[in-house]
Amino acid sequence: MKKDMTEGREWSSILLFSLPIMGANLLQVLYNLADSVIVGNLISATALGAVGLTSSMIWLLTAICTSIGAGVNIAVAQYFGAKKETDIQESISVSYLIAVVVSIFLTAACFLAARPVIFGFLQAPEEMRFDSMAYFLIYSGGIIFQLLYNVTYGILRAHGDSRGALIFLMISAALNIVLDCVFISIFHMGVSGAAAATVIAQAGSAIASFLYLRHIFPDLLPKRRYLYAWKGQGALLMRLSIPIMLQTGVNSIGFLILQRLINSFGAPSIEGYAAMLKVEQLAHIPSQSFNVAISSFAGQNIGAEKLDRARRGYRTTILMGVLISISISIVVLLFDRPLLQIFNITGESLRRAKEHLDILMFFIWTSTITNITCGFLQGAGDVKIPAASGFINLGIRLTLSFLLALTPVGFRCYYVSMPPAWLIACFVVVMRYRSGKWREFRIVKE
Repeated sequence: MKKDMTEGREWSSILLFSLPIMGANLLQVLYNLADSVIVGNLISATALGAVGLTSSMIWLLTAICTSIGAGVNIAVAQYFGAKKETDIQESISVSYLIAVVVSIFLTAACFLAARPVIFGFLQAPEEMRFDSMAYFLIYSGGIIFQLLYNVTYGILRAHGDSRGALIFLMISAALNIVLDCVFISIFHMGVSGAAAATVIAQAGSAIASFLYLRHIFPDLLPKRRYLYAWKGQGALLMRLSIPIMLQTGVNSIGFLILQRLINSFGAPSIEGYAAMLKVEQLAHIPSQSFNVAISSFAGQNIGAEKLDRARRGYRTTILMGVLISISISIVVLLFDRPLLQIFNITGESLRRAKEHLDILMFFIWTSTITNITCGFLQGAGDVKIPAASGFINLGIRLTLSFLLALTPVGFRCYYVSMPPAWLIACFVVVMRYRSGKWREFRIVKE
């Protein structure tokens, strides 16, 4: 159902909107975890490392898809707040066209770049490279489903509907776990089976989300007659999406560079990093969910010219997010070893993963503030500063990592560089919010 977030208590509107998103994000991470647990236990730790080695490349693809969905969410949320029905229809119809076009170019690029990146740039170890190639190429075949899902998800979020995502991701998660077991245990397809299971699950999620949109909001389906607005609405959606895409894209390329550095420290670092990432993803779920919620909340209220309400919502979300992130940090620090052992890593791999995870948990509150503030600024249409903060974060982390790699810090370089990068990025976006310049980026002009 549509939810108007321009009325009612700010904290309850945001929290109730966030909870299904948290559930959906948890399911998303869990069915990614299913890949890792099944691959690590039913195949080998080397196979898990091969899948983990592609994580930066897969994050790049996911980032592009979610960026387009975020652009749709910003535009449609502000139009919804301003009650601009025709603009909503135009934006929705053009967004699906963009998704199809981008998927064609992106899939082709992945197939062309996979071998030189994995074999050459990342210098994947001999025992991992062919599994990494197989996993990534199969995964790339599902880009169209990721794009269509993210566009539909952006439309639903903009209208205050977050429950739909939970419903169709439940279907997707169940499908992924079942297919993982079937393809790996019964058909012995190895990492190719894990990749195929993920793609089929993504297709299920895309189809379920569109059917949900058709059933609940038939008036929001894309219509050919609104494609005449492709130039104006397409330009707007790209203006909103490209800075987010550049931020996440450059970050992904940066993490490819970082992955290469990690690879240089051998299998213990590769395997430990792959396992640590899975636990870190779980810890970031609340802040990522609040990022999505505050973006839609800010978009609707700024579109409706309720700026004071938007600010109150931001402050409330920061308080909730920080309290939750501190609670999660305590739990992870208490149970870090058993959490990491789920992925069948032992010895030096486990020790490095534990060190990395513990350092991040002491500073995760800064990432929470950054995520929420970026969500607010993006919802306001101020998308460049969040992107700039991402570039600063990455630049600091890469510079420190490569410098510290030459010192006795050694393999620890790639995780001790994270706290200062997080702190400075947090400072940048909070100062932007406090400046109030985000008020100038309202999309709807009366």
